[in-house]
Amino acid sequence: MIIVTAIALVASILFSSPWFITPKFKSTVILYPAATNAISKALLIENTGSDKDILAFGEDEETEQLLQILHSNRIRDKIIDRYNLMQHYRINPASTYRNTRLYQRYEDNISFKRTEFMAVKITVLDTDPQMAADIANDIAELLDSTKNDMQKQRAERAFEIVKEQYFKQRDEVAAMEDSLSKLRAYGVHDYESQAEMINQQLAIELARDNTEGVKRLEQKLEVLAQYGGPYVSIRDALEYEKKQLSMLRAKYEESKTDAQEVLPVKFVVNSAYKAERKSYPIRWLIVLVATISVFLFALILLLIVENINTYFPDAFRSLSGNKIRKAPLNRPSGKDPPPPLRQETPPPRYQHSSEQADKPKPVPPPKQQLVEDDKKEKEEDESKNNYQQRAEHHNNYQTEKHDTQMTRYFTNTNLLKLIFKWKIHLTIIVLAAVVLAAIFSSALFITPMFKSYALIYPSNVEPYSEESRSEQMLEFLKSKDIRDRIIQKYDLAKRYKIDSSYKYFQSTIIYEYSQNVIISKTPFETIKIEVFDADPVVACNMVNDIIKFYDEKVLTTHQDKYKEVLGYIGQRLAAKQAEIDSVENILYDIRTQYGIIDYPNQSREVARGFLRTVDGNNAAQNINTREVLQLKENIEKYGGIYTYYNNRYYDLIAEYSKVKMDYDEALMFTTRTITYSNIISEPFAADKKSYPVRWVIVLLAAVGVFLASFVVILVMENVDSIRRNF
Repeated sequence: MIIVTAIALVASILFSSPWFITPKFKSTVILYPAATNAISKALLIENTGSDKDILAFGEDEETEQLLQILHSNRIRDKIIDRYNLMQHYRINPASTYRNTRLYQRYEDNISFKRTEFMAVKITVLDTDPQMAADIANDIAELLDSTKNDMQKQRAERAFEIVKEQYFKQRDEVAAMEDSLSKLRAYGVHDYESQAEMINQQLAIELARDNTEGVKRLEQKLEVLAQYGGPYVSIRDALEYEKKQLSMLRAKYEESKTDAQEVLPVKFVVNSAYKAERKSYPIRWLIVLVATISVFLFALILLLIVENINTYFPDAFRSLSGNKIRKAPLNRPSGKDPPPPLRQETPPPRYQHSSEQADKPKPVPPPKQQLVEDDKKEKEEDESKNNYQQRAEHHNNYQTEKHDTQMTRYFTNTNLLKLIFKWKIHLTIIVLAAVVLAAIFSSALFITPMFKSYALIYPSNVEPYSEESRSEQMLEFLKSKDIRDRIIQKYDLAKRYKIDSSYKYFQSTIIYEYSQNVIISKTPFETIKIEVFDADPVVACNMVNDIIKFYDEKVLTTHQDKYKEVLGYIGQRLAAKQAEIDSVENILYDIRTQYGIIDYPNQSREVARGFLRTVDGNNAAQNINTREVLQLKENIEKYGGIYTYYNNRYYDLIAEYSKVKMDYDEALMFTTRTITYSNIISEPFAADKKSYPVRWVIVLLAAVGVFLASFVVILVMENVDSIRRNF
C-alpha cells in the first residue's frame, strides 16, 4: 500500500508538470451593464418618466442581456478571426469537425458568469498570458460594438420611418401655407379682425351715406364671405399640423441621434492584465486527488483479492500450479451445526435378560431400593429432554439454512463469486450487446441529425396581459401558422417519410415537428430555437425562416388590429369632416344672403345706427336708415343661428384635430414595416451530427444487458430455493 501510494504521488507530480500538461494563464474583466445606452432618451427627451439615468448601473434584466450577448456567435466569431484561434488551438482546418472542436475549445477557455454583486465576469484561459489579457479586453470592447450594431439596425429603420413621416408632414404644412398665401392674395389676411374693421367702416360709410364707400366695403365683404370660411379652416388646421410637425421633428432628431451616435453599454470595473503565474493546472490538487484515489483503489482491490483468495482457491491453484490448502468456510450464520442425532433408546427400567435372571442378586433393603428407583427415573427424564433439545436444534438450523440461502447470494462476496463463476457468459453477452448497439446506432439504421439554433430577444412588442414579452414571443413561435408554413415550405411530410393518406397523418407530422423543432426560453429570458434535420443547411434555413415568419406573423397581427382602428377612426374623421362642411355651408349662406359676418361687432354698430348715437358731425342725419333696419332685421332673425353654428364650427375644428392625430398615428402603425426580434446568435450549418449520441447508446446497452443477464443468473442459481420457499 505504501509503495503503490508513493508511486502514485511521484507519477502525479510528474504527469502534472509542464512536460505533459501545458500551463494556462488566466485573465479576467469585471464590468457592470449600463442602465440605458440610448442617447435620445438619456439626453434629448424631457419628462419621459423613466428612472434610468445615463450614469446608472443596470439591474437584473440588463445583466442577463449582457450575458446573452457575450455568449453570441458575433463576438465568438470576431475573436476567433482576430486571433486565428483555429491555428492557435492546433485544430486541423481540413478536419470534418473543425468548427465543433473549435467552438468547444473556445467555450472551455472563455467563460462568462454573473457575480454575487450583479456584475459580469469575463474569464479567459490561454497558454500565452498576454493573449489571454488581450482576448478578455477585446471581448469587453466588442460588447459595445455588438450591442450597438444590433440596436443600430432597428434605429436606422426607425429613423427611416420617422424621416418619411416628417418630410410628408412638412410637405403638407407647406401646401397649406401656399393655400393661405393664395387666399391672402384675394385680400383675406385675418378673417376676424378684417370682419370687425370692415363692419365698423361700413357703419360709418352708411352713416355718411357714402354710396361708393359702401359699395367698395360690400365687395370686400363678399370676398371675405366667400373665402373667409376656407381661410379659417386652413388656418386652424395649419396650427394643428404645425404642432404635429414640431413633434415629428423632435422624434426625427431623436431617431437620427440613435441611428448615428452610440454610447458605451458597460462600466468596466477591472480590466484584464498579463498574468504572472499560471492558473491551470493546479498541481497540488491533482497530486492530492491522485494519491487519495490510488490509495482507496488499492485498498478496494486488496479486499477483492483477499475475498477471491478465500472463496475461489481453485482459481489461484490453477494459476499458480501449487496446491493450496482449502481453508474452512465460515458459516454466514455464525453457528456451528449440531452433532448428528443418534438413535438412543432409553434404558429399560427392568432387565429381563435370561442371564441376569439366572444370576443371584442380593436383595437390598427396602429403603435403599426406593432411592435407587427414584434416581433411575430422573436419569431417564433427563435423557429424554436432551434428545428433544437436540432434535429441535437440528430443525432450527435446517430452517435457517434454507431461509438465508437466497440472502447470502446478495452479499458483496457472493455477488463477486457469482460474477466470477459466469464471467465467460457475461463477457460474451456484454460484448455482443456492445457490437449490436454500435451497429444499430450507426447511419445504416438511424439517420444522423444535425442541429442548428439561434438565440433571439423580442422587440417592438408589448405584452397583452400578465405574460412577459419573452413568453409572448414563445407563444407566437409555437403558433399553428408558423408551424404550417414551415411544414409546407420544406415539405416535411416527405422529409419525415409520412404518407399523406395515412389515417393519423396530421397528428403524426405535428408530433415529428415537435420532436425536431424545439423552442424554449433560456434563464436569461432569451428564446432559443433549435432545429434538427438530416441536412445541416436545411436545419439552418429552417431556423432563419422561423424567425422570418415570426416577424411577419407579429407584423400582420399588429397591422390587422391597427387597420380596424384605422377604419373606425377614419369613419369618425369622415363624419367630423362632413359635419364641418355642413356647418360651413350654413355659415356661408348666412354670410352671403343676410350679410351677417361678425355678429358681435355688427350688432353693436347696428344698435348705434338704430339709436343714432354715431359720433361725428351730422353723423346721425347721414345714417342709412333703410340698410340699418334691414341689417337689424337679419340679425334679429339669424343672429342666434349664426352664433350657434359659428361656435359649433370652431368646436368641430378642435375635435377634428384630435381625431386626425389619432388617425395619423394609426396610419403610421398600419403602414410601417419593422421587425420584432433581435438576433443574439445567428444560426449556422453544423459540421457534426448531434443525434444519435452513439457512445451513450452503447454504454446504456452494455449496462442494461449486463444487469438483465445478472438477474437471470441469480434466478437460475436460486431456482431450488425459490421452489422450496414458494
